[in-house]
Amino acid sequence: MICKLIPACKDYIWGGQRLKNEYGKNYDGSVLAETWELSCHADGASVLEKTGETLADYIAKNPQAAGSACGRFEEFPVLVKLIDAAKSLSIQVHPSDEYARKNENQLGKTEMWYIVDATPEAFIYYGFKEEISKDELCAAIENDSICDKLNKVSVKKGECYFIPAGTMHAIGAGCLIAEVQQNSNVTYRVYDFGRVGADGKPRELHVKKACDVAKLMPPKSHNNFHGHLAQCEYFTVDAMDLNDETRTLKTDGTSFNSLLILSGEASVICGGEALDCMKGDSVFVSADSGEYTVSGNFSALLIYVEKNVYRVGIDLGGTNIKAGVVNAANEIIASYKCKTLSSRPWQEILADMATAAKKALEAAKLTADDCEFLGIGTPGTVDAATGDVVYSNNLCWENVPLASELRRLVGLPVYVSNDANCAALGEFVAGAAEGVDSTVLLTLGTGVGGGVVFDGKIFEGGGAGGAELGHTTLIAGGEHCTCGRDGCCEAYCSATALVREANKAADAHPDSLLAKKRAQSGEMNGIIPFAAARESDEAALGVVNQYIEWLGETIVNMVNIFRPDIVLLSGGICGEGKYLTDPLNEYVKKYSFAGTRVRVPEVKRATLGNDAGIIGAANLN
Repeated sequence: MICKLIPACKDYIWGGQRLKNEYGKNYDGSVLAETWELSCHADGASVLEKTGETLADYIAKNPQAAGSACGRFEEFPVLVKLIDAAKSLSIQVHPSDEYARKNENQLGKTEMWYIVDATPEAFIYYGFKEEISKDELCAAIENDSICDKLNKVSVKKGECYFIPAGTMHAIGAGCLIAEVQQNSNVTYRVYDFGRVGADGKPRELHVKKACDVAKLMPPKSHNNFHGHLAQCEYFTVDAMDLNDETRTLKTDGTSFNSLLILSGEASVICGGEALDCMKGDSVFVSADSGEYTVSGNFSALLIYVEKNVYRVGIDLGGTNIKAGVVNAANEIIASYKCKTLSSRPWQEILADMATAAKKALEAAKLTADDCEFLGIGTPGTVDAATGDVVYSNNLCWENVPLASELRRLVGLPVYVSNDANCAALGEFVAGAAEGVDSTVLLTLGTGVGGGVVFDGKIFEGGGAGGAELGHTTLIAGGEHCTCGRDGCCEAYCSATALVREANKAADAHPDSLLAKKRAQSGEMNGIIPFAAARESDEAALGVVNQYIEWLGETIVNMVNIFRPDIVLLSGGICGEGKYLTDPLNEYVKKYSFAGTRVRVPEVKRATLGNDAGIIGAANLN
């Protein structure tokens, strides 16, 4: 079945006239801000032109029209709009599914914007310029300076922007946009330029909820959608530009197709049905339509839902076993966590890992049959060829057949690598290193882990035990390391080492702010020396400056060996943000071989946090 759709029309105060005057939308109101072209949402369902039935009712009666890929969702997953912003929209953010279910009894919202047209001065707000704390965000909202913190981007016709849930954003005046989004109408508004609504009162703001859900890092500078304009769990969007030609397409029962004609004229033919379409028309092609053709001279967006390819990733730590189901867009769609209890026999731990994988799949409403493989990141030395853990001092393991046992317990192919390698790979495919060719990651925790990725592949040297960056020597004959050697980087750059040196300084200077903060806390931690240093405490400054020098020297060594595009740091210490990375970048520029005569990689904070290991493990094949 093919059919044109009649959209639901919205007269928000910032709308204009273009959708009526240029795109043929039939609406009597004075302002037309949005048309919901493909919608099953209760706040504005689109209607089948030939029957007058809502799309939602039609799909309820004919679920095969949506397609099998939509069956994994609680409701029809996509909403497609045309948006005419004669005035700027409010600064806003959308929640994740998890937060929206809990607080709104709805789904969250991830979306993409295709710039159909834009005036010369048109812009959007797209995430933050730089990392911001929650307190800084709340203060900026409170004193109306939020726009100064946002990334203001001039836009042009034909550009595309992907906006995951949690990204602060706004459409500026002069933009005409095709928006493809999750089927949701949840928006948290934080700033509205002092405007009032139709009732003469300021429109409602949702500051607390917005601060709860906002991502505080700048947006990705690069998204790899494998040739698509956008792709995520909820939709895939392709550009279609035909110049007096014909293209044959097909729906095979997996997903509907939605065609939104942005310019020109098109003919859509399926079986005995033919539709002549103009700029602004929206066509629904049911998933059971089979082969159909589109022809003409036109530009359009093709929207559909792909049958997702899932993998399970497990991040095995000394404290927790964390399992997650990862989709084709490298999003964790469901997870499960349990205690490792590492003193137990390895057989018991592996049984719990299998249970965690199955529980994560259950939460995602999937089975092992829906997945390609299981990937595992584990502490210790791994033989990647066999999947055996050769040695792990954290778990007291030797020659544990991790891959073969999990393969037997879960029924999936299993790939295994070191946990730091997996974290590096996770950041490479979906985090702070996405879009570059190479990265080195240092994890600054109880120890120092390291991962190296070149061209999408983990670099482990010539065999098991290679690329153990934390166990390269920083100071020969220095502090004793957990590996049994003396002077390793881990003995100087770990959070454990920072706490050791801070305790020494506090003991030597009992009247210092460093010592007082330790007394107030009950024990030293990695946050206290940085907090005291910010208040110019000399004892703390000595500790922090020495730590930065040791870490800087370690990074310089990594730069001189690997010369990656970017160096990433992860771990709790990285919460210090620029207070840590700014002096490190200066150190690396000063002491790297050849200085700034050659490219010096930037040192940045990793962005995926605890998700990096799961996502990396799910990309091990």
